[in-house]
Amino acid sequence: MSILFRRRIKIIPGVRLNISKSGLSASVGVRGASVTFGGRGGTYANLGIPGTGIYTRKKIDGRGNPGKEKNIDQEYPQQENIENPDESYVSAEPFELTSTGLQALKDAVIEANNQRKLLKKDLKKIKFKVFKAKLLKILSQITLLYFLKPIKKRIKENLYQLDEVIIQIKNGIDTSYVNLELELNEKAIKQYEKVLSSFKALTTTNFIWDITSANDVDMVKTRSTASQTYERVKTSFSLQELPGIKSTFNALCLQNNNGADIYIYPGFLVMFNSEENFGILELNKIDILFSETNFIESEQRPSDSVLVKYVWEKANKNGSRDKRFADNRQLPVMKYGEITLFKRGAIHEKYMLSNSKKADEFVDNLNKFTLSI
Repeated sequence: MSILFRRRIKIIPGVRLNISKSGLSASVGVRGASVTFGGRGGTYANLGIPGTGIYTRKKIDGRGNPGKEKNIDQEYPQQENIENPDESYVSAEPFELTSTGLQALKDAVIEANNQRKLLKKDLKKIKFKVFKAKLLKILSQITLLYFLKPIKKRIKENLYQLDEVIIQIKNGIDTSYVNLELELNEKAIKQYEKVLSSFKALTTTNFIWDITSANDVDMVKTRSTASQTYERVKTSFSLQELPGIKSTFNALCLQNNNGADIYIYPGFLVMFNSEENFGILELNKIDILFSETNFIESEQRPSDSVLVKYVWEKANKNGSRDKRFADNRQLPVMKYGEITLFKRGAIHEKYMLSNSKKADEFVDNLNKFTLSI
């Protein structure tokens, strides 16, 4: 039984990701034997004898400025539920998005996730067999059959083998991850430390919203001071591990309420829907933009944002109170920050944060990092 599971547990190859201005390349394999994918040069097989300096490399196939988003004065956007929005912030299906140089990393992660899932199923089956074996032991003790040497020996051996298999499976689960090594220059490492610091500060923002859609407003007809309405959902940012990857860098995770969650690593971004459905893209191919917006807040007012002024919910053209509405109320206009992630045909996500300054610092640090590699 133990031999069967030894054969089933594979050694998941590690991946070394080289991040440079010429693009990302991934080396997959073990020390002395690996394959390098991506970059400008194509795909290479690398062979060598560790410790000897003997090394050979053979080509096996051939191939030949982010920043701040200029803020368009929206008058003041406002919260609203939108059935047929003028604009939706939705990305493409993750499985369609992976960059060529990162396909090897994706394949290794999928293999690791599949093995881990199978082993967890195996673990449940073996634990059930242990339960049955222990139940049989109790029944045999009650009937005194357990004290017959052949039966006692067989039950003990069976339980011992099952315990050994459980140890093997648990070890297999623990090692069913891609060990990801990231090669960065010294300047990039120092800049990424600033990215991490500003992201940790960003996670402490009072409110983070995922903007899922927007709609234009007829300000005259609605008597509103808002030229747009947003549909937004409260969400969160955090540092997390991506399922299937072990690295010295935790991912910057942006929870997405209308699609795949976003995991940002040094040099690449993952759109993650499930352990089988995800895509990996080079970070420097994605526009990550910051803009500042004045938002009419009809819900709880965040304590970490700046109050711009008050406006009437229903207003005349000059902004004065429209007295035709008896329950007309004044609403605060708050200064918020917006983070947009965009790649044509692939990613279009927008987040609103109550602390504009922290959002600006994070985007600025992240964009400086992409320029430093």
